[in-house]
Amino acid sequence: MTSLPRCVAAKLNLILIAVLITSVGACSLAKGRGIAEAAVIRFHDQFNAAQYHEIYSETDAEFKKVASENEFVTLLEAVHRKLGTVNGSQQSGWGVNSTPMGTVATLNYDVDFSEGKGSEQFVYHISGSKATLYRYNVNSPLLITK
Repeated sequence: MTSLPRCVAAKLNLILIAVLITSVGACSLAKGRGIAEAAVIRFHDQFNAAQYHEIYSETDAEFKKVASENEFVTLLEAVHRKLGTVNGSQQSGWGVNSTPMGTVATLNYDVDFSEGKGSEQFVYHISGSKATLYRYNVNSPLLITK
């Protein structure tokens, strides 16, 4: 039995390590995306049920530093009043990044509200198997014109 020269064996080991790291990273990204997607479904269910206080209570600590509960509830009430309930949504983009503060997932959606169309962007901080809302943006011409 012949053995591989040391330099070839070392290169194969590096390739194997790179493949393993890439596989683990891809799995982590997919997991983060799935956790965030489930959180968006929960957000929409709570939004449709006017459970704004519950949505706020589940936001990230950093979110709470930027917006008070009263400010956020007032925003969601206005969105609900002008756009209605979420009838359906289609993901239009996503990204998951690992940062020093943890995993962050950004999800963009085109949304069919009962009163018209809009778009949403959710940014979630992922910790373990839990997603906490870090930032939320909603946009629709109806928010201005209605």
